Amino acid sequence: MKTIFKWTLAALLCGLFPRCLTAQEVLTGWARPDQEATLHTRDSQVLTLPFYDDFSSSWNYPDAQKWADRNAYVNPGFPLHPITRNAATLDVLDAEGRVYDYAISNPFIAEYLTSNLIRLDSVFTPEPRPLTPADSLYLSFFYQPQGNGNAPEANDSLVLEFGIVHDLDTAWHSVWSAPGQTLEAFLEQNDGQYFKQVMIPIVDTQYFVSGFVFRFYNYASIVSQALPTYRGNEDNWNLDVVYLDRNRRRTDTGYPKLCFTGATPSFLKRYRSMPYRHYCTNPTANIRNEFPLELSNLDDQPHNARYHYTIDQVEGYQHFTSETETFPMEAGALCQAKTGKVDVLFTIDTPADSTSFLIRHYLVDNSVNPPLVDSLCTQQGFYNYFAYDDGIPEMGYGVEPASSSFAIQYEVSMPDTLQGVQILFNHTLNNANDKYFNIVVWKDNNGKPGEEIYRLSNRKPKWEDGLYRFVYYAFDQPVRLNGRFYVGIEQQGSGIINVGFDGSNDNAQYNFYNSTGSWQQSAKAGSIMIRPVVGARYFIGVDEPSETTLRLYPNPASEVLHIEGVAQGRSVILFDLTGRKVVETAFAPEISLNGLPDGLYLVRIITADGKAMHQKISIRQ
Repeated sequence: MKTIFKWTLAALLCGLFPRCLTAQEVLTGWARPDQEATLHTRDSQVLTLPFYDDFSSSWNYPDAQKWADRNAYVNPGFPLHPITRNAATLDVLDAEGRVYDYAISNPFIAEYLTSNLIRLDSVFTPEPRPLTPADSLYLSFFYQPQGNGNAPEANDSLVLEFGIVHDLDTAWHSVWSAPGQTLEAFLEQNDGQYFKQVMIPIVDTQYFVSGFVFRFYNYASIVSQALPTYRGNEDNWNLDVVYLDRNRRRTDTGYPKLCFTGATPSFLKRYRSMPYRHYCTNPTANIRNEFPLELSNLDDQPHNARYHYTIDQVEGYQHFTSETETFPMEAGALCQAKTGKVDVLFTIDTPADSTSFLIRHYLVDNSVNPPLVDSLCTQQGFYNYFAYDDGIPEMGYGVEPASSSFAIQYEVSMPDTLQGVQILFNHTLNNANDKYFNIVVWKDNNGKPGEEIYRLSNRKPKWEDGLYRFVYYAFDQPVRLNGRFYVGIEQQGSGIINVGFDGSNDNAQYNFYNSTGSWQQSAKAGSIMIRPVVGARYFIGVDEPSETTLRLYPNPASEVLHIEGVAQGRSVILFDLTGRKVVETAFAPEISLNGLPDGLYLVRIITADGKAMHQKISIRQ
């Protein structure tokens, strides 16, 4: 897309096509907000073989136990059909999510993903001995240009270097690189496979030392400064399943692992999140009959896998367990599509706007030793806003020229009031998109925005600290809603304002833009990240969780339940399957279960900061 920007700019400078920025939707890269609050503290680590990371156990930043820097972005949104559920994305953003202040339109080194020190002088199991080239040492990884983000140009590249650390100096040697290209061209060259595996043998004796390191980095280039509001995140590369070990062969590409991959599914038919009251008006119309999953068998052997999911209401008593399905997974089957069935409806038990359900998906093969197990945790939110997006913006959205508008269609199933909107804005270099705009609400006119019913004028983009943070714009008076309506933005001046754009959830049929006086349906596949907030008052739903660190054992339990993974807690509560509270006590690492009958229980732990953690246990006396 950057090539298109440069061609357009050249045409303008030459006096050609003077209206080529008229009636135009624009997508740019997305810059992560300041994430200072979630930065890892990194200690020096010296590793031994094997080195393995598929990024599925880390979030936002690379695992500090394996990687020495924190600039790469670990996420499930930018990679398209990743090998495992997350990948590490290299782009043009620093660790705080802002465009590097030295970014230019010519190729420059943007950021690194550097391993911690690795001992390649020796192996230590079963007995210590020197490591030599005869041990058949290979480094392998999967890579993908662009994904759901922005394509690196031909002059950009992804580079791998090996390093030897001497005291405080490191001697680096380039061993591999790939030129930038679009995902479409990559697929044509890679037999339709979304990721390509690279196998690199390590045979040079200079690397068999105690201070070996390796690193990936990307050459990138951003849009010309003549288009300042377009200068967001660009030139995305995705890395997955980085593996360094001995006794490997060039054809040895298998790993004994079954895993979930791709995006976490929503059980809702139209929205990713909606108010509970609106869901409850017609649950069968709002919930899916089935949902898509993507799975990978990284092993070079086939497996008969079993799949099921559980659902637990957060801070509630509802619990569901799906039937277990058994199905074959062929050897080396990457991103295998599977359809899950929704065989329950969320119970209609409250008139409130907000509740949520923790959904855990499980993939298991117990017939091998050790068993192959993976889980995927997501939260189905019913908050007081409507959302099409999953909270991960891979790009930025805007329209040209000045005074152009864009709008998103929503629909309420009962009369309600619109209190304001949440919007996620993209950072650009030097925040060049800090421009005035108007927030507008329209009635429906035969499937497109019609009469304007509300306007909040002269607003500017705002950014909140932390990852995926929306900002709230409260209306000075509530807007009454009934049926279909539209919420969007009118840009006052030239240059786009870069609203977050979720490229992994295609809702283009609900997106519209107006640059010429008439509304057109969007041609950009994705979701514009503007969320209308409805109801009697404003509040925000709880943060989406990652995998919990909570561990309860033994399970089944009898007399005592042990709790791990909670540094400080307030209380422990146990519910039986009827939702009846059977135990409530102050938090302690050990909880007595004396007197409780056999059965399944939901354990709720309230942490010191007031958050709730949930897990099921079975009691057998």
